[in-house]
Amino acid sequence: MATQTTAPRGAPAPKGRTAGEVVRFGLVGVVNTVVDYVTFITLTVVFNIPLSRVWIAKYPSSAVGMAVSFFLNRRFVFRATAHRARGQAVRFIVATLIGIFVIQNLLTQLFASKVQYFGIEAFHAVDAAGVPRAFTIKTVAFALGAVASIVWNFLAYKYWVFRPDEDAKMESP
Repeated sequence: MATQTTAPRGAPAPKGRTAGEVVRFGLVGVVNTVVDYVTFITLTVVFNIPLSRVWIAKYPSSAVGMAVSFFLNRRFVFRATAHRARGQAVRFIVATLIGIFVIQNLLTQLFASKVQYFGIEAFHAVDAAGVPRAFTIKTVAFALGAVASIVWNFLAYKYWVFRPDEDAKMESP
């Protein structure tokens, strides 16, 4: 008799599975964030993008991070099966477009240009180190937007994009 590896539809996933997914998601998130951040900062510096227009750099940096994210989340985090790739890719793109291109980008722009309080406070903390004010504000704005999209992305990926109930249906006779 085979044991069931996924929770029945509507039932919560076993704690160990969700905890492992959260840890792996965190690791993948670090990789994706570094890729996105380095691309973002590089574009703002190379093209001398002002604080009022950082969204210009955020869109291409998000696209690069999104491609890396799909492959790592699919195989490493949620361990999705190969035969579901097309549907998962479509759902992933929709979820990620909302998480990154709406939630994260709008918040990055908001905290870089209109609500600079957190960036300015961080600047005061690192001012003695000689870190430029605009760089600090961009970095803090990026981080605040990233936190919001991280929460959205995990929930969307777990419960919609790579949902285990679809894999169970495909494996059952």
